[in-house]
Formats: sequence, C-alpha cells, structure tokens
Amino acid sequence: MPQSQPGGGSRLNSRSIRDHNLSLVLHELARTRGCSRSRLRETTGLTPGAVTLLVNELIDAGMIETSDTMRAEGGRRKKQLALAGDSYPVAVVELRRDGIAAALETFGGTRLMDVHVPKSFYGKSVEEFADAAAEQIVALDQCATESVERPLVAVGVVMPIGVLVDNSTILPIGAFGWDMVDLGSLIATRLREQGLTLPVVVLSAPACAGWAEYRALYDDESIETPQGVLYVAPDVTDGGSLIIRGRLYRGVLGTAVEIGHTQVEAEGELCTCGKRGCLATYAGTDAIIRACGLEEYRAEHGTDEALREARSRRAAGDPAVCAVIDRAVRCTRVAIENALTLLNADCVVLGGRLKRYRDEIQAVDNGFTSLGVPGVTSFVAGRLDDEAALLGGLMRMRRALIDHVGDLMRGTPLTAETFLQDMV
Repeated sequence: MPQSQPGGGSRLNSRSIRDHNLSLVLHELARTRGCSRSRLRETTGLTPGAVTLLVNELIDAGMIETSDTMRAEGGRRKKQLALAGDSYPVAVVELRRDGIAAALETFGGTRLMDVHVPKSFYGKSVEEFADAAAEQIVALDQCATESVERPLVAVGVVMPIGVLVDNSTILPIGAFGWDMVDLGSLIATRLREQGLTLPVVVLSAPACAGWAEYRALYDDESIETPQGVLYVAPDVTDGGSLIIRGRLYRGVLGTAVEIGHTQVEAEGELCTCGKRGCLATYAGTDAIIRACGLEEYRAEHGTDEALREARSRRAAGDPAVCAVIDRAVRCTRVAIENALTLLNADCVVLGGRLKRYRDEIQAVDNGFTSLGVPGVTSFVAGRLDDEAALLGGLMRMRRALIDHVGDLMRGTPLTAETFLQDMV
C-alpha cells in the first residue's frame, strides 16, 4: 500500500500527516497479521527513518509489539511486529433472528468473550432490545477491563437493516414492528444510566457481512483480489453491500445497495417498504416459508428446520414448493444482473441461506449475460455463514480504531457519527 495523503478535504498539517502515517502502519500490520520493519517500508512507501519513528511511537503507546515470530523475507529471517494484544479492545453486539450475539476481541484479534442470548425480539419493543443490548455491552466492558485492563472506547451494534450516515439511526424493521429510530442514542442513554459512557456505532449487517467475505477473498492467495465486490444475501432484510477498492459504498443517506428492495416483478407482491415486487417478497426467508405453507412448522421447529423441510419437499417434487424456490432463484438472478448493470463489480459473493443455490442462480437464463462475460471474474458462495456479520463488525470496529489512532493517543473523545471512515 503506497503512502497517500489523508482524505476528507481537511487542510493538511504535520499532525494530520503523522496521524495518517500511524494509521498506515497499523493497517498494514492488521492486513498482514504481522510483518517486519523492512516489509513496512516496502508496502507503505515510507522512508526507513519514518518507519522507525512511527513504530517506536506505536510501541511506546502500547499499540504494537515485537512478536516472537521470525519469518523469512528476502532470504533472511526477520523478527515480526504485530498489533498489541493488550491494547484497545474491540466489541460488537449483533441482533439476530434468534437472539443477541456479542463478541469481544483484543486489538490483536484474540477472542476474549463470545456470548449468544437466545431471545426473540419479534413483536417486542425496540426499547426492550436496547435494554438487552446495553446489558451485554456492560458485560463486554467488564470483561475488557479485567482481561486487558482497558475499558471499551466504542462499541458496535450490528443490525439486520440499513443505517443512516449518522451511524446511529436505523430504518424501520417491518418484521419486528419497529419504526425508524435513533438506536445508537437510545442504547447510549441506557449505558449512561448504568454508569458507562462511550460511542455506540450502529452497523448494517449486510455491510459487515460483505466486508468479512471481502476480507476472506482478499486473504485467499489462490485468487486474484477483486476491485469491486457485490455481496448479495437475498434472504436478509436489505441483503446487499458493495466494496470498491477497499471501501464500503453507502451512498448519500447511508442505505445504498439495498438489493432486497430491488424490484424484480413490476406488478408483484406488496413489500413492507411500500413498493411492489421487491426481491425480499420472493427470496426473503419469511417470504419463502410463508409461500411454502410452513409457518406453523417454523413456529414448532424453528426457521432452520422449516427451510430444511422446504428443501426436502422440493427434492421430493412437491410442485408448490418447487415453484416457490424456483421463483426465488430466478428473482435473485434478475436482481444480481440489474445490480451488476449499474455497479460493474468484478466479483459477486452470494451469502445467506440461498448460497446453496449458487449454481442454479448462475444457470438461470434471463436474457442477461453479466455473470458470464469478461469483467465479472467470479461468482462465489460466501464462506462465513451466520458468523459473517459478527466477524465483519469486529473487523470494521478495529479498522475504525486504527483510523483514529491519533485521536486515541491524544485522548480525544470519539463520536459515532465520525467513527467510520471506510465508507464512501
């Protein structure tokens, strides 16, 4: 990664350049999971003297450490630098269909806490979720303080819906019965009532999952790193995200690439968003279960078992179920084709539960050819399953801490609205 100037249009000064270069070093160590000083010079474009000064400053601040690992570079074995394990902890809480997941990691990536609270929030108030999320965040902060002797400086809350550019306000979630709400402020208030003050950064699950899948591709040395990755999870509420050259595209409002609300049938079923024929009405988990007549089965056995039953009935040739899933496959292909026409990504990652139908989706003939022509180099199934959003949330929170390394070292308070810099 060559040296570049800080973005954002702010006036450059010695402090902003220094902060940028400190972040540059940390990002490279995070990307490579540790490397030598000489490799830092090669990949960042910084001078040997600059790397020495920056590394020493970060070591003194407790953000990086010299590991015991020796790695061969250029014919010589060199001692590695790595993100410090006892530096700023990283934490996220995720709202899932079947409850709340929470995770805490060290700055270096070691998992310290992993919790799943099996409680459904369907039909419950958003205030009840805020209380439960705050309870988990307090526990995460307690664990961080005890494990690495540092409290949290920020926490991420991953939601299965679009998030506005303030990184706090979520769009309405029809399945839960929640209106648009400033969720970050609501949870932050609950935390203050318990004596904990820190920024609550609300993240979109499709964006986080897309980021985690992008990183999985990036780390796979057997494939060429894509420049633009379109992540599609048609059975999730919004179901999409786009990463362009290492940055998430969120649009003016923060809710871009809501592929679940792409219209695939002009006169189709009414969607919760108010439009007709959205992908979510045909390929969404709830839509598939309802159309297959398995709502009572799900109430008794759960969502995963209901979807498994749908697959079994399809394999047995049930005409009604075959029609439902075939339609979901066809509509997903149409939505992907339309997105590629507009966005020109060179890689499509299919996530969610429909990824098992990747081959069928690719084989659908809609009169489009984007998935089979030069430019779109790969159409792959996601690798991370249900953990993608949680993993991506942890990655993005760590990136945000690195982006703000100068503020952290100066003790400057962080805010949710300005926390994330990996988006355009």
